Amino acid sequence: MNRATRTLLKEAGGHCLRHLWTLLHNRAMRLGIIGLPGCGKTTVFNALTSSSAQVADFSTAVRGPNLAVVKIPEPRLPFLAQLYNSKKVTEATVDYVDVGGLTGSAQKGQELGETFLSHVRPVDALVHVVRNFHHPMHGAADPLGDISRVETELILADLLVVEKRLERIAAERQRGKKENPEEVRLLQECQEILEASRPLRSQPGISEIPLMRGFSFLSAKPLLILVNQPEEDVPPLPVEVTDGTIAPQLEIVGKLEMELAQLSPDEASEFMVEMGLETLAREQVIQASSQLLGLISFFTTNEQEARAWTVKAGTPALQAAGVVHSDMERGFIRAEVVQYDDLEGAGSYAVAQKQGLVRLEGKEYIVQDGDVIFFRFKV
Repeated sequence: MNRATRTLLKEAGGHCLRHLWTLLHNRAMRLGIIGLPGCGKTTVFNALTSSSAQVADFSTAVRGPNLAVVKIPEPRLPFLAQLYNSKKVTEATVDYVDVGGLTGSAQKGQELGETFLSHVRPVDALVHVVRNFHHPMHGAADPLGDISRVETELILADLLVVEKRLERIAAERQRGKKENPEEVRLLQECQEILEASRPLRSQPGISEIPLMRGFSFLSAKPLLILVNQPEEDVPPLPVEVTDGTIAPQLEIVGKLEMELAQLSPDEASEFMVEMGLETLAREQVIQASSQLLGLISFFTTNEQEARAWTVKAGTPALQAAGVVHSDMERGFIRAEVVQYDDLEGAGSYAVAQKQGLVRLEGKEYIVQDGDVIFFRFKV
């Protein structure tokens, strides 16, 4: 059982085993918000999560991480709800965790704090908030330097894990215990990458190999650079792309977006018109987070509910059925599938059927973004 799984089991507390399995099997994707002191992590967290009811605490070092479930904007849901007169509309979600603990001063041989590691290892991807404004305590902005410092901390944390594991394997070998040559080879490959000051995400797929997956390497996690801009205009952040490892980048005026998030929708719209803003950066960041995780959306709909679900790209229909309900996976017969664009063009499900746009697919069918699916099952 890896650390991420142990953390999830701990979160479940004393609930029954069935609930534990549901938590592990169907949990929302989780993104960790990281960055150096003073970068505005919690400000950005409040902006992304629309924390209007209760602003998240800024003292994460004292009170622990801030957690929030965030709805993924889905413009296709209103049409589906209207088409079926659905009583309820439910967007898919991702979880954000505001994690403290990085200092930017790590050196080889040092280990990041256990509190930080326990909070960040279970996440599926990282959002690195980078300060691009003067801070009274931390001085002038150095966004590229901050990106490098945080990347170095992640790399060194992973290198320490690899070296400790190799040392343990060597000690066990001396005691006569047989080693796994493939694990040693993969660990040595990771060590070479990390010692070259390159994150493991620069070698796609290595951390997903079953033997490596349990280590939950930090530098292997997908990364989004989020530049926290001041309210006044500043020159855009320059980015030097090196060996293909640079992460995607977006900008946000964290303080402004946090203030807007705490207004009512009407007040926020009025304020945006006054400032000449067409959209909020938070929506772009949430969508980018979803893309970073490699998620696609499919839909289920009826008179009760129109709902968006997210799965990893490449997910077969059988597994997607299990995301909706375990009974659908257990008793799966067929998936009745129509693409959203085809359904919208046809104007109704009946017309889409007459036009041959509705297909019956088996359990091996790979779900596509925009699929509207009716799962046939029997238990």
